[in-house]
Amino acid sequence: LELLPFRSRETKRETRIMSILQFISTSVWKHLFGKGADSLERSIDNADEYMIFDNNPITSTFLSSHQISADAYISGIIAGICEGAGFTARVTAHSLAADEGDGGTGSTVGGRGAMESGFSLPRRKDKAVFLVKFSEKVLERDAALANR
Repeated sequence: LELLPFRSRETKRETRIMSILQFISTSVWKHLFGKGADSLERSIDNADEYMIFDNNPITSTFLSSHQISADAYISGIIAGICEGAGFTARVTAHSLAADEGDGGTGSTVGGRGAMESGFSLPRRKDKAVFLVKFSEKVLERDAALANR
């Protein structure tokens, strides 16, 4: 993971909260899971909380029970990347019921050959939500950088 910024040609060090979260939800997600995260949102209620949504995380697709423990593993990866970049955060995994109008039957695995054979992963009943809650110190630093 340490070499990932160089491979993605992003050689600058991230100093803003949204920048590091964009890096995690796109570059890191694509490197680890073969696709980007489905959504990145800021909490309306709390300014220190951000949510990364993955509608069909590959790590818990085939688990019938205890999906949250596989999702907790991913939240540990997110927390480690944030900590390593100097963004102290507490990351927790949650599940939300998938919308009925979501469409689609699952994620295709293995690229073009898999699509031709019709092999796809089964659709999860729940969406994985990774809640990232940053420390006050990180929020103060981000606010100071915004005022420059």
